[in-house]
Formats: sequence, C-alpha cells, structure tokens
Amino acid sequence: MNCGTCTECCKSSQGLFLHPEQGDAVESYRHTSAFNQEGNPVYLLETTPVGACVYLGETGCTIYERRPLLCRTFDCRKHYMILPRQDRDNLVRLGLSSRAVFNAGRSRVKTLSDEERAECAQTREEFFS
Repeated sequence: MNCGTCTECCKSSQGLFLHPEQGDAVESYRHTSAFNQEGNPVYLLETTPVGACVYLGETGCTIYERRPLLCRTFDCRKHYMILPRQDRDNLVRLGLSSRAVFNAGRSRVKTLSDEERAECAQTREEFFS
C-alpha cells in the first residue's frame, strides 16, 4: 500500500493503538496507557494537543522504519469500503475515527485492485450481514 503524501490517519485524533502481543515494543514509543474493562493494559501512541501522532513530522513519519503494526497495516481505502455508512458516521461521532480519514479512503478507493475490492466486499458481508 502506498499512501503517497497523505498523513490523515496520523493527524486524525483517532486511537493509535499499540499491539505488544503482535510485536510492538511499547517501551520504544512515547505512549499513554490505560486499562480496558477486563483490567488489561491498553497502549496508545502519544498525540499532540491537536490529536496528531507525536511522530508526525513536516514531511511524514519520523519513525517510518520502526512504525507500529497499526501504521504498517492500516489502509484507509479498505477501512472505507468495509464499513457501512452508519458505522463510519458512528465512529466519527464517537471520536474513534475521523471524517478526513474516511474521505481520504473514499478518494483513493479506485486504486484498489479487483481482488482487494472483492476481499473488502467479503469482509463486509461476513461482519455486517
């Protein structure tokens, strides 16, 4: 996936979760932590007062070579394609995603291959039917 110069997901005030169970070295990132309802720790990349990732520089990610799993795998195009409109609206309303991220996904969705589109359709069907 090539995001080009787009950094909407890096500055969108959405939860930038770290996943230590999948290889993220939490201690190597500036982060905050809390506990979920089950009492397990949850880690998020630290953000600036305006909600951007602290590692977002003027020309993009300043830790690109060691960016966390979420940053390596997130694809706004697929995020847009998989979620129904109501779910996208709810995520924005709850502050868990950003309208700018969904707009970026929508504007780039034409760059998905036919195979990727089919995978998104299948995932959407599995989760939302």
